[in-house]
Amino acid sequence: MRMELNLDWRLTGEDLSCGPAKAQIVRVKRADWLTVPSLPCDIHMPLIEHGLIKEPLVADNCFESEWTEKKSWWFAKDFQVTTDVLQRERVTLHIESLDSEADIWLNGIHLGHHRSAFYPFTADVRELLTEGDNDLLIRLTSGLEHVSEQDIVMTEGTLAKMENEAIGKRGDERRANVRKAQFVYGWDWGPRVATCGIAGGVWLDAQSEVRIRSISAVTVSVQPSAFVRFEVEADNAHPFQTREAELIVELLGPDSQVAAKLSKQVCLRSGFNYLDLEANIPDAALWWPNGMGDQPLYTVRASIRASGEIMAYPEFKFGIRTIALNTEPIAAIDGSPAGEQERQFTFEVNGVQVFAKGGNWIPADSVVSRVSDDKYATLVREAREANFNMLRIWGGGIYERDIFYEKCDEYGILIWHDFMFSCGKYPDHLPWFREETAREIDYQTRRLRNHASLALWCGNNENHWGFDEWWNGSRHPRFYGGAVIYNEIAPELIRKNCPHIPYWNSSPYGGQQPNGNASGDRHHWNDGTMSPDMQRRITPEIYDEVQAKFVSEYGYIGPCRLSSIETYFGGAEIDTNSRTWALHTNTFEKDTVLAGIRKHYVERDDLTLDEYLLYAGLCQSLMYAYSLESIRSKTFCSGALFWMYNDCWGEVGWTIIDYYLKRKLSYYGVKRAFAPQKLILREQEGMVEITAMNETDAPIRETLECGFLSFDGSIRKTASVDVVIPARYRGVIHRFAIDAGAEGGLYAAIPVQHPDRLQPAVLRPGDFRTLALPEARVRITEILNDGDDLHVTVSADTFVHAVHFDLPDSVRLSDHYFDLLPGESRTVTIYDWSMEREAGPLDVQFVSPR
Repeated sequence: MRMELNLDWRLTGEDLSCGPAKAQIVRVKRADWLTVPSLPCDIHMPLIEHGLIKEPLVADNCFESEWTEKKSWWFAKDFQVTTDVLQRERVTLHIESLDSEADIWLNGIHLGHHRSAFYPFTADVRELLTEGDNDLLIRLTSGLEHVSEQDIVMTEGTLAKMENEAIGKRGDERRANVRKAQFVYGWDWGPRVATCGIAGGVWLDAQSEVRIRSISAVTVSVQPSAFVRFEVEADNAHPFQTREAELIVELLGPDSQVAAKLSKQVCLRSGFNYLDLEANIPDAALWWPNGMGDQPLYTVRASIRASGEIMAYPEFKFGIRTIALNTEPIAAIDGSPAGEQERQFTFEVNGVQVFAKGGNWIPADSVVSRVSDDKYATLVREAREANFNMLRIWGGGIYERDIFYEKCDEYGILIWHDFMFSCGKYPDHLPWFREETAREIDYQTRRLRNHASLALWCGNNENHWGFDEWWNGSRHPRFYGGAVIYNEIAPELIRKNCPHIPYWNSSPYGGQQPNGNASGDRHHWNDGTMSPDMQRRITPEIYDEVQAKFVSEYGYIGPCRLSSIETYFGGAEIDTNSRTWALHTNTFEKDTVLAGIRKHYVERDDLTLDEYLLYAGLCQSLMYAYSLESIRSKTFCSGALFWMYNDCWGEVGWTIIDYYLKRKLSYYGVKRAFAPQKLILREQEGMVEITAMNETDAPIRETLECGFLSFDGSIRKTASVDVVIPARYRGVIHRFAIDAGAEGGLYAAIPVQHPDRLQPAVLRPGDFRTLALPEARVRITEILNDGDDLHVTVSADTFVHAVHFDLPDSVRLSDHYFDLLPGESRTVTIYDWSMEREAGPLDVQFVSPR
């Protein structure tokens, strides 16, 4: 029996000096409480609602709410308990997440102190409950007040800090000693909004004598039929008697029909019991990553019968699939340094190699507790629409709520999951810290192990790289703080709880240098956007040089849409020289955006805001699209995850979808680059090489028109080539020679038979600003209504760059800001057009670089 306690809480703030010893005074206090309608709740939420602080993510309001870190915050709830709860064998209080230093009282009795936001607080409270009225009291702080100068001696100087002349310093030397989201003290892409609150649900679990504590469901194999193993952890609460019981596990197919029913008569010992059941599923519907197949989900139902009572375990979804990480040796590639074995780094699902396509995920709000289920669903759905098949959960954020993982299961998005350690040394020389992190990792690996989407556990973000390159000059350079967690504690617990899920010690990691190219994954920053050479930051062709076996981070900065900027300016006039503009611009931007505009579009310095947003958005789209294509075309490389997919507030930054869930211009460039069926052109030694991708399970037979096209369409030096792109294929399918005398155009490979399935691939001869483009001719040739959607066909007589429609920022399209070749037509779907019809007739536009 589960009794929810999520509604009707109260909140009050006191000085930090009001510590646990004063709990009784606070408990009887009846004035100055704020209402908290429901959990989860961060203190910022009721403070904003009651007008005590301004929204911290608007303008520079975040500075005005830093005082909240210097308070203790008390949550209280009154609730009723009935006799049937008290008659149970055991009643446990569960508090899903406390952020972060917490003390808990029930009916005035101190239950304990809790130091982590990353695993639940639980306590057996049956003897403390009374029939009728009961009350809970929880004291919370942001956590930093517990960290002394002595505590940070071993880690000082290693934690990433970002500074901006206009806004000062972001980051805090103390954060490594507090087990909560590390980014909340400020990062290059986010403000300092130190979270504090009850970040999950609260409930009482009234247990019978016998119950199921957890289930592990593992796909052992899928050929010739699927073989699934269940490990059920059952609990007999009686301290000295065995119990006779019947265990039943059912597996229901995607059609809700029973695919397997297993039962077992068992004698349960006192305490924990581990029971194994196995099922063979002929003709199982296999789960595949997005673009490679469907995502059928089975339902697992389990119950245990003892003493005439049936206790059901909460049913859950389960995808039948195998997952593996292939790190087998491969031959050295051209240009690799000698003396180090090169190895692939390839995910395999159901025995099939996967090229991982996607981005890095951060918390979707600086106030993490207020991310709604709808926002989670929208973000994961938008990742699927952009042809992602992987998201990497970055190690400075949080273990997300259940809805996130459920949506990744549903939409076919594999999860690379960092543990929550990032950019710094961590004090694992302290016994309490090792114990805290072990509890955290044990809990999260058990909690998430049944998700079909979970593809990898990773020890941390960038800390092994730091051991190797960054921290040699710190106070204790040979103190590898955190290494015990990543190298010993985490792999041991994964082996115990979920050995079927691969583990990788860090990101980046592999080979003699953690951020090398020979093996493992690489964060490709210093050769690109973080290069001291501005030209390398803004030149997409540098990604043709990539030699990494898997690129798990790199990025390029671009702005939000205008309506989003208006929102985070809070109604004030948008001034690009203002403090608000600087605050909401990534600290690593460093004039890169304007340099990119000058290189690719215009050299003027007097850009209007509209021009800046257009050209900067197109630059980000170009950099992402070209780089992702380059990385994807290299058959020795098995993944491209750019930094980053989503935002925690509005800013000029790395993402392709902003905090307000609006697609940036770069969203569409990424979507095209990640298409499951794709052609890519690159020049190799005087030849144009066509690399093809086909992620589906069916071959593609196509005729390609290959060769040179002039921009005005008057010259077409092409030939037809019949090709077959095998199923699950990535490789070169054709080459043709460069025409040394051809000028005023580009090279292309154009599908003839199925242009709706494969888009043309082009090789442009230079930066857009340098191209001698003719006067463009583009028109709308057909408009079809389809319910709430609109299908619009556009055609061009010449090469046309960045074709788009004059629509509100919130409108979603199947494609936007795309190029058209001479004679090409393309049909675009405008979704939910019925909501926008008041905008008037469609206006098709394009960009003419000058």
